[in-house]
Amino acid sequence: MKEIYKDKDGNLLFRKSFCAYIDILGFSEKIIQNDLTFFNSYLKTLTEELKHIEYMHDLSGKEDMKSFELKIFTDNFVFGHPWFDEYGESELGNIFEVLSHIQYTFIKSKIFIRGAISVSDLCMDENIVLGPALIESYKLESEKAIYPRIILSNEVVDIVKTHINYYADKKYSPQNKEYLIDIDGFHFINYLYIIFYEYEHPTEYILNEITEHKNIIEECLTSHIDNYKVFDKYSWVAKYHNYFCETFITYYKPEINLEEILIEKSKYIRNINQII
Repeated sequence: MKEIYKDKDGNLLFRKSFCAYIDILGFSEKIIQNDLTFFNSYLKTLTEELKHIEYMHDLSGKEDMKSFELKIFTDNFVFGHPWFDEYGESELGNIFEVLSHIQYTFIKSKIFIRGAISVSDLCMDENIVLGPALIESYKLESEKAIYPRIILSNEVVDIVKTHINYYADKKYSPQNKEYLIDIDGFHFINYLYIIFYEYEHPTEYILNEITEHKNIIEECLTSHIDNYKVFDKYSWVAKYHNYFCETFITYYKPEINLEEILIEKSKYIRNINQII
């Protein structure tokens, strides 16, 4: 079995790595409520997603193709991917595919996640997760991510920009599609792009996927309309959904009627009102 954070003698070692720390929004409230329906859905989705990761990335290392570690405890995920080569571009490509797929899959089960990606020294095995990369990604997730997004540290942003500069026309670089810049300046994973990632899906598939995403967000907005702290997070997802549709759906699938897939502003914008 491949051990990516051990030397040839089996000793643990620190490696420069990309590290992502993500957690599930609202998980504590579900524990307080003893919401077994939610937990059953969470476990089912998690089990299926782990099967996907194993199939695509040899997470167990049985095929000697393993390139990263993933640890899960309660609602927390720690993802560690060593920097293997000079450039780190393929590593970030793996990270985008894995984290986007996790985020998108969970949202389809009405489970939203938040996280951050850093780069620094890290050590991971079946029992230990240790290093400054973990500390930084945890701090970013807990203090800066705020919304259901996976943000990048400044150092990771610099690496992404370096990769973009490899391309003669930077607009067509994969990184220009995989990451977006939010209004507060944070770069984050454009997880909806996973529906276009590496495959030429038919229009019907794309329409069904983006419509399902829209319906889930609208349902969450409606059910949390009286809890602004939670509503605000779904409002962010609604804005992101609309931006993605207006930018990517119209480019790749112009035959799709944009009005059918956009979320009406009245559903996610709250206004100041008079008492009477």
